[in-house]
Amino acid sequence: MIGKLIEGLRATGRRLTRTRRAVLRVLEGNQYPLSASELYERLQKEKVSIDLVTVYRTLTVLKELGFVSQLELHHEGQFRYEIRQGRKHHHHIRCQGCGRIVDLLLCPLKKLTSLIEKETQFVVNEHTLEFGGLCPKCQ
Repeated sequence: MIGKLIEGLRATGRRLTRTRRAVLRVLEGNQYPLSASELYERLQKEKVSIDLVTVYRTLTVLKELGFVSQLELHHEGQFRYEIRQGRKHHHHIRCQGCGRIVDLLLCPLKKLTSLIEKETQFVVNEHTLEFGGLCPKCQ
């Protein structure tokens, strides 16, 4: 992944900085999508010298290059970010009690997407599906 990232950064005149590496490392090591502020807090705990503005800028660059996905989960009012490379298309379920987020490693929208493309003549590039409920601990 780092090799592809370096190529993508160089193609746009950017470098793989220490802070970009740190952001990627934290996102790779996390099981669920993080908000920019959560990411910033984790980087601070690891003693990475970075400010919140740089976190946002880094996430924007990584998103533009296709290495990070940006999610907007219902009722949160903020974006969350997760590594895109090496991961299959998936959706999420979020606990309305504790806020826990779990990946759903299936996509029930494939047939619907084909139907929509046939009906509208659009080419569907992306879609989102989110579930909300209560996790076992919050029930």
